[in-house]
Amino acid sequence: MAVADPRSGTPPAEACQAAREAMALSALLARPLERARAGAWLCSQLLRLGRHAEVLKEAPTHLALLSAPAVALALNNDKRELMRVLTMSACETGDFDLALDTAHELVRLTGPLGDAGASLEAAYALGVCFERMGDSWQATRVLSRALQTHGETAPDRSLLIMQNALCAISIGLFHRLNGAAEPGEVKRVLARAQQAGEQALALLQCVPDAMYDVAIRGNLGEVLLHQGVLDQAAPLLARARAGAAERGLQAYIWRLQTTMADWHLAHHEPEAALALMLQLLQDMGDAAPQQTAIRAHHAAYRACRMLGRFEEGLQHFEQLESLERRRATSQLRAQSELFVTRTEAQHAQWQAEQARMDAQTERARAAESAARAERDPLTGLGNRRHFDRRCAELLPVLQRETRPVVLVLIDVDRFKSVNDLHGHAVGDRVLVALAQLLRENTRSSDVLARHGGEEFVVVLPDMTLEQAAEVCERLRERVATHPGFADMAISGNNASHSAEPLRVTVSLGLAAAPHYDVAQLLQRADVELYRAKREGRNRLCLAA
Repeated sequence: MAVADPRSGTPPAEACQAAREAMALSALLARPLERARAGAWLCSQLLRLGRHAEVLKEAPTHLALLSAPAVALALNNDKRELMRVLTMSACETGDFDLALDTAHELVRLTGPLGDAGASLEAAYALGVCFERMGDSWQATRVLSRALQTHGETAPDRSLLIMQNALCAISIGLFHRLNGAAEPGEVKRVLARAQQAGEQALALLQCVPDAMYDVAIRGNLGEVLLHQGVLDQAAPLLARARAGAAERGLQAYIWRLQTTMADWHLAHHEPEAALALMLQLLQDMGDAAPQQTAIRAHHAAYRACRMLGRFEEGLQHFEQLESLERRRATSQLRAQSELFVTRTEAQHAQWQAEQARMDAQTERARAAESAARAERDPLTGLGNRRHFDRRCAELLPVLQRETRPVVLVLIDVDRFKSVNDLHGHAVGDRVLVALAQLLRENTRSSDVLARHGGEEFVVVLPDMTLEQAAEVCERLRERVATHPGFADMAISGNNASHSAEPLRVTVSLGLAAAPHYDVAQLLQRADVELYRAKREGRNRLCLAA
C-alpha cells in the first residue's frame, strides 16, 4: 500500500504493480478498506501512465467498492479522487457522456456546503470536461469562479491543482487561437497562463508532489517558450523532462516531446524537430492521446515546411486535419447533447447562460478577426493569406481525387499609366471594378484573391484547361468592353490629369494540373502571363 500510494513518488508502473498486489492480498485477508483504496490508487497510477482505456475499464468496479456501507464514510475522499480521475480519462478518450455524468455526481457529492478543497476539485473536474469539449472559455470561467468563491479557505494542494489546471487550459486556448485571433488576445491568454503557472510553482514549495512538479514545470516552460522567453523556459522544461523520465510518467513524456519539437522549431532546427516527432508518433502508436497526436503532426508539418519537404509535410497535414475533424465532431456532439450542464443550472442558471453567450461572442469575435485578416481592404477579395489557406485546403483534396484544376494569373495592362494619367483614385476604382467583374464571372467554389498591386489570381477547381480558357476569354472581353472604365476617367479628371480616354485591358496566364503544388502552378501561370504581355497584351496564354 505504501508503494502504491500516489503521494509516495513511486514510478507509476511500479506503483500499479504494487496496487494490484495489495488488492489481491487485501482480498485474501478480508480487508475491504485496503482493497477499495488500492483499487482507487491503481486508477490514479494508470492515469499518470496515460492508459485511459484501462482506467475506464477498472474504475466502475472500484467505485462500487468505495460506495459499500462498510467503507464509504472512511473513504469518501478516495471516492471523490477516483471520480476526478475517471472524469479526466473519459475526457481523454472522448467519452463525454461518462465524463460529464461523473463530474456532475462529484459536484452532487460535494454539495453546496462542501469544504473548500472538495468544491475546488469538483469544479476542476467540470472545467476539464468543458475544455475537452472545445469550450476553453467556459472552462476558464468555471475554474476562476470557483477560485474566487473558495480560494481564501481552500488547502494549498487544492489551490495548486486549480492553478495548474488554469495554466494548462490557457495553453490549450492558446493553441486554439494562435493564427486565428488578434495577437493581443493571444498574448493575454499566454499572460494568464504564465500567472497561473507561476502561482502553481510557488504553491509547489508548500505541498511537494512529484507528478505536479513535472506537470507545472512543463506547462510553465511551454508558456515561456511560446512567449519567446527561451532562456527561462529551458531549465523548467529540462527539469520536467528529467522528472517525467525518472518517474515513468509516460503521458507527460510524450507531451513534453511535442513541446521540445516547438523548442527546436523556435531555434530554427527543423530536422531535429521532425526526427523527434517521427520517433514520438512511432512510440505512441495506437495508444497516442488525441491532443498529443495532433500536436505531434502539427510540429512535423511545420518542420517539413521549413525543410521544403512538402509532400511529407502534406501527409502530416492530412493526419492533423483528420484528427482535428474527429475531435471537433466528438466535441460538437457532446455540446449538442449536454450544452446546459445540470450543475450550472442548479447553482445559477442565469450565470451559465451568460457564460455561454460570452463564449459565443468571443468565438464570433475571433472568427470576424480571422476573416478580416484574410481580406484585401480595397477590393474586398481575399488576400495572399486567404489564397494560401484556401489552396492548402483545396489542392490536396483535388489531387487525392484526381480532379482537374486551373490557376489563372490576371494583370491589368499598363496600370502604371492609368495611375500616371488619371490619378491613383481612378486606379483604385479600376481595381475595385475589376474585382467585381471577377466575382460576377466565377463560381462560389472558385478561389479569388488580389495577389498584389494590379495582379489577381483565380483558382478554378473541376475545370479543364480548355474550359477555363473559355471562361477567361469571356472575362477578358468583358473587361475590354466595360463602359464603366471610361466613365471613371471622365469623373476622375482634374487639372493635373490627362483628359485622354481610359481603356482598361488585362492579360491572363493559365496553368493546369497534373501539378497540384501551388508554387509550381503560380510559376507556370506567371510564365504564361508574361508571354501574353510580350505578344501584345489584352490576351491569354496557356501552359503547354
